[in-house]
Amino acid sequence: MMVDRAAILVLLAVLAVGASGCKVFGGKPKTPVAPAQRPVTAPTPARVPVAPAPHKPKPVIAPPPAPAPTTSPAPAPSPAPVPTPPPAPPPPAFGQILTPQQQAGFQKSYQQSSQSARQVLSQISGRALTRDQADTANRIRSFLSQADEAQSKDPSTAAQLARRAELLARDLLSSVR
Repeated sequence: MMVDRAAILVLLAVLAVGASGCKVFGGKPKTPVAPAQRPVTAPTPARVPVAPAPHKPKPVIAPPPAPAPTTSPAPAPSPAPVPTPPPAPPPPAFGQILTPQQQAGFQKSYQQSSQSARQVLSQISGRALTRDQADTANRIRSFLSQADEAQSKDPSTAAQLARRAELLARDLLSSVR
């Protein structure tokens, strides 16, 4: 008997909180509902009220468009062609800002390193190479082609790539001899 009363009280408390709205979850309070008065004498099974289905308003139908006039209006003059603006210049490339002396230094370093690496490649061109040596030669060629491409855009990168090719070429030449 005691469990039934406790269950009824919990159910009533839940219904009261649900009917009033919960500020914690952002709900707005609904119209106040008077708590149901229960006789204290005999407990009866609790009934859960069923909320009516929400009423959906009927969609408003727009009136049909007015019929087109039967007389044809004079053709509208064609608008003058709008001149297209010239394409925007490409954004500036990010990179180092170099003084002319720095550019000349990178250019000189690039030329010396690439020339040295190319000389080593020409010296070993007629020799039989192992698989590792052939891979190293291909890597040298790759560095040199990347340096050639970067030379006009980024002299610092070109000089670094040429230097790597030169160092690999020295190692390759010492391993071939």
